[in-house]
Parts: sequence; C-alpha cells; structure tokens
Amino acid sequence: MDPISMYSYNMSNLLRISGLATGLDTDSIVRQLMRAASIPLDRLEQQKQWYQWQQEDLRDINTQLMSLRDNVVFNLKLQGTFLAKTVASNAAVATATATSSAVNGTYTINVTQLAQPAYRTSGQLSITDPNAALNQTGTIVLNNVSIAVTSTDSLNSIIAKINNAGAGVTASYDTNLKTIFLVSTTTGSSAKIDFSGSDSNGWNILNNTLMINVGTTVGTDSYVAYGKNAQFTLNNGTTVYSESTNNFTLLGLNITLTGTGTTTLTVSTDVDKIYNSIKTFVDTYNDVITKINTKLTEKRYYDYPPLTSEQKQAMKDSDITLWEQKARSGDLANDETLMRIYYSMRNVVSSTVAGAGSLSSIGITTGQWYEGGKLYIDETKLKNAIATNPQLVMNIFTGTSTSQGIAQQLYNTLNQGIDAITQKAGGTYQLYDNSFIGNRIREIDDRIAQMQEYLNNLEQRYYAQFTQLEMYVSQMNSQSAWLSQQIGVMGK
Repeated sequence: MDPISMYSYNMSNLLRISGLATGLDTDSIVRQLMRAASIPLDRLEQQKQWYQWQQEDLRDINTQLMSLRDNVVFNLKLQGTFLAKTVASNAAVATATATSSAVNGTYTINVTQLAQPAYRTSGQLSITDPNAALNQTGTIVLNNVSIAVTSTDSLNSIIAKINNAGAGVTASYDTNLKTIFLVSTTTGSSAKIDFSGSDSNGWNILNNTLMINVGTTVGTDSYVAYGKNAQFTLNNGTTVYSESTNNFTLLGLNITLTGTGTTTLTVSTDVDKIYNSIKTFVDTYNDVITKINTKLTEKRYYDYPPLTSEQKQAMKDSDITLWEQKARSGDLANDETLMRIYYSMRNVVSSTVAGAGSLSSIGITTGQWYEGGKLYIDETKLKNAIATNPQLVMNIFTGTSTSQGIAQQLYNTLNQGIDAITQKAGGTYQLYDNSFIGNRIREIDDRIAQMQEYLNNLEQRYYAQFTQLEMYVSQMNSQSAWLSQQIGVMGK
C-alpha cells in the first residue's frame, strides 16, 4: 500500500466513532451488514474453487492418458513388440539372443576355438622393489608406438607408460609371481603384441630387465605374439566360420561363444515377453478406464458446497477434509468431454480389425456392464494364440493392409482425447492457460477483484454513515443538555 493510501486508510479509521453517543455496537453491526453483502463474493469464491477442482481432476486424467499412450500403446503399434524371440542353448558353449529377423528353428553350432587376445608373459624378474629406479634408458616400440624409458623409470612406471601409450596392450605385474603379463585389448588374429622397432637399449630392457624374452631377430615371430580368431561351424558343419571376436551377429542371432564344443540354439517366439506387453496394456488401460468411469458416475452432494475462508476458520482440519471430500465429489459427473473419450476408448477395444479379428478372439474380453469397460485376459487362450499364430496377434494390434490395428486406433483416440482435455482444462506445464476453464477462472478473478473493491468501499460508507449518526446524536445530546440547563435557569 502506498503512503497516500495508507494515510487515507488510517484517517478513515480515526474518523470511525463507535457508539460514543448512540451506544450502538457499530463494529458488530457493520460486520453483519458486510457478511450479508459478501454473499455474492462467497459464491464467486466457491465457483472458482469448483472450476479449480475440475481443472485438477481433468489434468490428472490427462496425465494418465498420456502415460497410456506414450508408455504402453505406442509399443503395441510396433511390429517388433510381437516379434520377440527367445533362444535356448548350452551356456557352456554359447549363449544367444534373437533379433526380430531371426527365424524360429534349431541351429547346431560346433565351436573348435574361441577368439583370444594376444598374450605374452615374462620370466621371473629379479627386481626386489618395483618402485625403484632401474637406471636404464632406451626406446621400446610396441605396436608401432614408441615408449621412452628414462633413468628414473621404475618397473611400475614402465608398466604405467605401456598402459597409457595407446598401443592396444594392457600390462600388469604380479608381485608374488614376480611376473609381467601383457595382453592385447582386442581379440582375433589381427590382435598382436609387437616390439619390433625397439632400439638396442630397448631390446636389452625387454629381454634382460623385464624378462619378456622377445628376442632380437627381425623376421622371426619371436618378437610378435598374435591373437586367435574364433573357429566354428553351423548346422551342416561344412562351412567354417572365423570371427575376430566371441560376440557376433549371424542369422539374426546375437551370439556369444563361451567355450568349445557343440550346442544347439533353439529359436522360438518369446510367448511370455509378448504376453507381458499385452498384459501391461490391459492393466494400464483398466486403471485409466476405471478412473474415468468413477469420475463420470461419482455422486454429487449439492448440500456440500465448497467452504469459504470464514467457514474453514471455524472448523477443525479433519472436518474440513471430510467436508471437501463430499464437496468435490461429482465435479466431473457426466462431463461431456470425458464421456466422449470414455466411449471412444471402449469402442476401439471392442472393434474388429479387418483381415485379423478382435481382441476377444485371442482371449481379451470386456467384463460385466457394471464394471465400466474393464478388460479381462484369458491367459491360456492368449498365450496359445501367441505361440501358434503370432502373426495374427500382431495384426490385431498393429493392423493389416486394409485396416488399422487396435493399437493405432487407440493411439489416435487418445491423441484426440488429450487434445480435448487440454483445450478444456489446459496443460500443467503451459506458460499461458488459454483453456475454457482457465479463461473462466480468470473471469471470476476479475469479478472477485471488482467485488472486493465494492465491499471495501461499502464498508467505508457504512462506517462513514454511522460516524455521521454519532455526530448528529452527539449534537442533539448537546442541544438537549443546553435546553435542560436553560429551563432550569428559567425556573429559578
């Protein structure tokens, strides 16, 4: 409040003369008059609260609709959801997972050799302190990467230089065995540990200090260690496959070799995974459809309007909670927007996809009429349909060449419903709420502001009138006292 307004406010209070002449309880009378005059304001506040409850509940339903659309129905639009495969195998030889392109069947794989990195192990070192300086200099070349050894380098610092050189080799030192272990970071026949190119001092450090025993004769394999490719045959055993790694993709299978020997990879439809995707849809759909049906049929308690601020002040918190539960009940009863969404969703899940069938044909049916559209799964029937005719199940959800699937139809319906609710109640994260309810709340806020200004002025007017009355009565009392005094004088 600015200083001028504050001054005016204080002066108006100072001019309030409460019952000095009339003996009236002016404050009590004004409060009662203002309470009666504030009834329209209370109704506006109650109306605003009602709209706010509707807005909150509609946005809550919209959140559930978006979750159903984005996290569940979207996945059922994709054919890949219904092409899930499972692979059984002897894990001691190979494991595998199947992509959607894998064909159901049995594949025999015979592994004769696993892919291996290049290894090199030193002899036993005579170094007693791996952190002590070796007082040697030279250049070690590892896989065409030069590593400079200085006089201050210790065994551990040389190992650290090898690991940090980016040569594709990892070195470690076992203090108990006094042995250095070198291993390439990749597998396959192209993986190697190659020290060729080292200078004479470097050869000396490698052979005599580090005891790696790489030799010095270029042209022989003594200074190079190579990795190995995986070797295996598939099915008929005539074609030998060679892979640089034990992890590879073949025939739509992501295969990991774990040992040598023979195993069968049995590829089949992953019935449980597909079933669980459909069950998740049914469970989530039921949660949403039940929530909407509950709000549409919720009882309205007309004798429990929203509480005013004054009413809340006179009540306990527990009583307020109980009252508002009934006051809020039925805020979306028979709501037209929700009704359209509700019946549109039910129509979609009960429809038939041309060339495929309906949900009921694969064991997904609607419950009793009083259950409000809940879906139920006949687990045995659905799993049998997935196992024996996964293409049919997929077509019911994803569609055929002539008809949209249930999932696509429902996705479109949810989009329309979400848009309709957003237009009516706005979105939680919108910067400006231009929805129907949002505009109504702003209109009520404007009317509330006008009403509050009117009531403030009315209260001032009441006090001014009572003040004027006090002044008139005071003047009359003064005149009456003067007349009484004059009459008394005249009588003497």
